[in-house]
Amino acid sequence: MAHMAKVEVVMDEKALFARRMLNFKLVKLSWALFFILIGGSWILESLKKIDSTEKWGIIYAGCGVILLLLNLLRVAWKINISDFTTWLGIVGLILGIAKYFNFEFEIWATLILIFGIKMLLGVFRK
Repeated sequence: MAHMAKVEVVMDEKALFARRMLNFKLVKLSWALFFILIGGSWILESLKKIDSTEKWGIIYAGCGVILLLLNLLRVAWKINISDFTTWLGIVGLILGIAKYFNFEFEIWATLILIFGIKMLLGVFRK
């Protein structure tokens, strides 16, 4: 009777360190884009190119896109994603688009809707 040995693949320390450094760079890139987004939005408003409502729409949507791109790059490089920042990105994007186009709705309704969609996706994923 042949016995099968269970083999566990473990990353060596160098590979783990390289992955952590890549994640650190991605987070730093995200913060840089965030500050550029905020500064650029404020400048556009001060130049009267956009109004305050449009500024906040751009900021919310831009933050959402930055968070979603961060997690998309993490997926591409096989780094664990954050469910929290993914869903925060989706909320930011939705709120930003709504704010930019002056579509007013209740934030709690949006959060509950997204929570329901997340639960539904969880059912189909398992």
